[in-house]
Amino acid sequence: MPAYDLVFFDCDSTLSTIEGIDELAMRAGVNVKALTDAAMAGELPLADVYRKRLELINPTSADFAWLAQRYAETALPDTAEVIGQLQNMGVACHVISGGLFPGVAPFAETLGIQPQHVHAVPYDPANPEATFQHPLARNGGKPEIVAAVGATLGIPQARRLLIGDGVSDLEARSAVGIFVGFGGVVTRQEVLEKADVFLNKPHLGGLIPIVQG
Repeated sequence: MPAYDLVFFDCDSTLSTIEGIDELAMRAGVNVKALTDAAMAGELPLADVYRKRLELINPTSADFAWLAQRYAETALPDTAEVIGQLQNMGVACHVISGGLFPGVAPFAETLGIQPQHVHAVPYDPANPEATFQHPLARNGGKPEIVAAVGATLGIPQARRLLIGDGVSDLEARSAVGIFVGFGGVVTRQEVLEKADVFLNKPHLGGLIPIVQG
């Protein structure tokens, strides 16, 4: 029996080596990397950064289809295998991301995670405020979503795990039994210092023994 019944994966710089919003920005010919880095390091409020980046990029449906493919091309080499192993153990695998749902969900599906198990920021250019007001577009949103999903599934906090690279992932430590910091793509100092466990190899295989207990 696994030690954890519910595992949340961050997407950008965890399941994949890229930051999706930065990829969209490069495609649009704008540079938002400094804003992304500041948000992930906890130096700027995520909500402010989110609005600034999207107003600069203004993505289309074609952009999101391209981004989903970029995620797939840059997925960590054992990602689908690890998720499959966890699911075979009876573990519910979800993606929780401050990225945009139209890009993240199709990528997650290639890894074996259905769209209903993907928690990301919706995007409707006709209603941008719905994007900016979503919990995952601001600091403190991830623990709210984790707690809500856990409650809906009837899985207590002690049996939930979240793995991610950023400060917004670290915030969810209060809603899980264990927070696994991930530095296989980029190491953020605060995450390294405060994670319950820290994985620094460029693959996710180290997660299996943790979930097994």
